[in-house]
Amino acid sequence: MMHLLRICELFLDHCNSAVSLSAHTLRAYAGDLRHARRFIGQQTELRSIQRDCLRRYIGRMRNELALKESTIKRRISCLKLLFKWARQESILETNPFDTLNERIRLPKRLPRAIDGADTEKLRKIASTTNDDDSFDAHCKRAAISLLLETGIRVGELSSIQIEDVSLSDKSIRIHGKGNRQRFVYLLSPSVFGTVSAFLSKRRRIGAQGSSLLVNKDGKPLTPPLIRQALRELRTSAGITRHVTPHMLRHTCATQWLENGLDIRYVQKLLGHHSISTTEIYTHVSDRSLRQALLRANGGRER
Repeated sequence: MMHLLRICELFLDHCNSAVSLSAHTLRAYAGDLRHARRFIGQQTELRSIQRDCLRRYIGRMRNELALKESTIKRRISCLKLLFKWARQESILETNPFDTLNERIRLPKRLPRAIDGADTEKLRKIASTTNDDDSFDAHCKRAAISLLLETGIRVGELSSIQIEDVSLSDKSIRIHGKGNRQRFVYLLSPSVFGTVSAFLSKRRRIGAQGSSLLVNKDGKPLTPPLIRQALRELRTSAGITRHVTPHMLRHTCATQWLENGLDIRYVQKLLGHHSISTTEIYTHVSDRSLRQALLRANGGRER
């Protein structure tokens, strides 16, 4: 007999060692599985979990807990991965999800980006450094400059190692989802200058650690600290709206497409496994085009 709690532990060990998922994804999986166990039961035998049980779990999340469809879909997707893995490992003979006809429909939402004026404000303050600034201030500005220039995920940014950076090629190797690697490029003179200056200061003070972005004590700049740095720079730049690292990713993708970059190149730069994920940004570009035409026509549709 194999209880649900034990199966979850084995599955998470597999995700950590064999699949090499990020710490953030592992934490999300662990939380989703804890939620499922509270409803299904920690000691419930895995083979006893059938289609009707899963349907009741979805119904409880939707009707009693009133969770968002996106949250329900994420939690069920995680549970589905666990059952698929258990079937592949011959722990189960059948997978109850194979006969579960339950569709979770997500509302279509366009990704949010920041406008050109706020982008330029943020670029300007992120690239403005003085020799008397603290090392940590240089590090934070370099982090936000990289987000603005490359469109990488915040977790990918915090995972960059010193050896991933090639100033001679103006490139950085990124370790993306599913352990897939790609390169992004520092073609903006101001961003290249900010990163170069940070690396120079890093060498001068002898900062320890192999991560690119570290504080003066050698501790890595984690995603929460990067988000905090973005809030600080946003405030300093006089931007009142809420801005997240992922919004900067959306902003990069939208600008690339609007400036004529081939969608396949955008897909590669963003590290999307499927082109369909990248295609949502074409809708953002279409909307921006419509707004630009309206402005050109004095606000009138013809």
